Amino acid sequence: MKYFRKILIANRGEIAVRIIRAAQKNGIRTVAVYAADDADSLHVSLADEAVLLSGKTLNETYLNQDKIIQIALESGVEAIHPGYGFFSENAAFAQKAADSGLIFIGPSPENIRLMGEKNQAFKYVESLGIPVLPSFRGTVEELVQQSSEMEFPVMVKASGGGGGKGMVICESPEELFPALEKAERQAISYFGNGELFVEKYLPRARHLEVQLLADHHGNVLHFFERECSVQRNFQKIIEEAPSPSIGKDLRVELTSAAVKIARSMNYRNAGTIEFLLDETGHFYFLEMNTRIQVEHPVTEMITNTDLVSLQLLVAAGNPLPMTQEDIQISGHAVEVRLCAEDASHNFLPSAGKLKVWNFPEDQNIRLETFVSEGITVSPNYDSLLAKIIVRGENREKAICKMQHLLSETCISGIHTNLPFLAGLVESDAFQENKIYTRYIDENLELINQQVQKKRDNLNKHKLVIAYLTFHFQQKEQPENSVWNQIGFWRMMPQFEVSIEEEKYKCQIEKTETGHVFKINVQEYLITDWDLIGKKLEIQIDQQAEKFYIFEEIGKTLIGTNGFTYELQSNSLLQQAKVDRKNQETINIFQNLICADLFGRVLKINVCEGDIVCSGQNLLTLESMKTEIHVLCAVDAQIKKIHIKEGNTVIEKQLLVELEENSVQSQ
Repeated sequence: MKYFRKILIANRGEIAVRIIRAAQKNGIRTVAVYAADDADSLHVSLADEAVLLSGKTLNETYLNQDKIIQIALESGVEAIHPGYGFFSENAAFAQKAADSGLIFIGPSPENIRLMGEKNQAFKYVESLGIPVLPSFRGTVEELVQQSSEMEFPVMVKASGGGGGKGMVICESPEELFPALEKAERQAISYFGNGELFVEKYLPRARHLEVQLLADHHGNVLHFFERECSVQRNFQKIIEEAPSPSIGKDLRVELTSAAVKIARSMNYRNAGTIEFLLDETGHFYFLEMNTRIQVEHPVTEMITNTDLVSLQLLVAAGNPLPMTQEDIQISGHAVEVRLCAEDASHNFLPSAGKLKVWNFPEDQNIRLETFVSEGITVSPNYDSLLAKIIVRGENREKAICKMQHLLSETCISGIHTNLPFLAGLVESDAFQENKIYTRYIDENLELINQQVQKKRDNLNKHKLVIAYLTFHFQQKEQPENSVWNQIGFWRMMPQFEVSIEEEKYKCQIEKTETGHVFKINVQEYLITDWDLIGKKLEIQIDQQAEKFYIFEEIGKTLIGTNGFTYELQSNSLLQQAKVDRKNQETINIFQNLICADLFGRVLKINVCEGDIVCSGQNLLTLESMKTEIHVLCAVDAQIKKIHIKEGNTVIEKQLLVELEENSVQSQ
């Protein structure tokens, strides 16, 4: 067997960490590259060497081909692993690496070009006798002219893209032109290629994909299929393997089609053939991803393989060390994508300092991430923070494990989709496998209502007990303190605690068996408690309860069951609140439009002096590869615009100042 001595990882985030760990496992030294805002990322500290990429924008750092190649040559590496995203499906970069004497750990430039252009890929696959959806290709104007030939609904896509960017659904010909304009803008922004195509849209499709690996000796193996139907806005949220939606016969058809495509094009290294499955059981080729994918761990879990190690092995020129018969399905695996976004506010991206990052300690949990407690999450990249993967003997047991894991996880400092993921995994639709690719988009309000109901129904009395225990009974006091002699609850036996404006009256009484907490009229017996770091464990009525507690200015945050709550009491001097806000102040705040998040100003749609109405789109921000429209809350006139297109803005920064419409007020 031949092995690389040293490789460079041309990526960031959790996939960079995954590659470094696979390299270390195989005795390969690693070189990481990083932008300044990624200095605290785990991949930087794990690599044998780390090189800072000067510059502020993606084009100056992670997307600077010449700089990456130069660092690779100066570092003395033999190969470059691109991960996913960035250069992973960039034929020009793969060619440039080869021309520089470096091995690109991935397919050949020819493979990438063939499958990277969607229309070309469709024609090629169709020529092999594999079904594809009807599609049209061209510029915005050309596609509008072909609209009479289209069968609506249709999907508009970026020809050179992926990851849900540049994808828009059109229900009618009237919606086509604005959809094409939006898709073209996103395609140019994300892929530097504004070419579009339009294909027939399947409203209730399932998304299945087959994992492949091919070596340089003509061997092509499949590692069975994954299902990725749980999506929002065409971006995958939950993946599982094997697919619960197909039987043995269809599995053979899908895997055979995928192997046929790869073998016919002399493919090499890792790749995934994606298919859409309609309600009648017919499948259609969707695209080929010529790289390792985000969701590869579920395949590894059910086949007991290490796909990234195999990538390194075959890229060095070795044959695959197994046959197709050696690869068997064992059990069921589920993966969720933990993202920095607020699902209750239409997945608004969130950036900032991670104050709490706590997962249960369990050897059966696979957590892949690049973040750690205390780091600052940048708004300049996509929102993926971590992948959480579990395996069970069957689907039911895997889902049960995931439910428990998510309920025991606590994250604070930024918004994440943790509660939303927990709600999805617990839902009947997911557990009964009734999900399709547009299910979340069509049922988002209902899902959020169910998540909120679960949050509201949690026993708040136990939160109050945790709050009082943390503040008044757990903290160590000096030995001669009167608190140690008679207990704070005797000095001040009655408290009032607020949980997000809802007030609870509390009393504490010491008894021979423990402490009785009376919350409103309900009594609870507390027999034991233990605080380790931020984790507080309490025995409440002989039942072990676990909380994560951390303090902020003027409030205490308590996490439990995947949710975080704000608590406050005027009994604590540092949390006492005095409301002095008058009506004049309230009016001023209504006239100021501020940023809700970190991001970049993509487009300003108004000018100073313009008359605007409630709900009008004032400007568009971009954060974590997501466009956010900033809407006007009232009918008004634009007094002053405080930012320019291209500016980077921070949370709560003033964007636009409004004033009363002078024409209407006369």
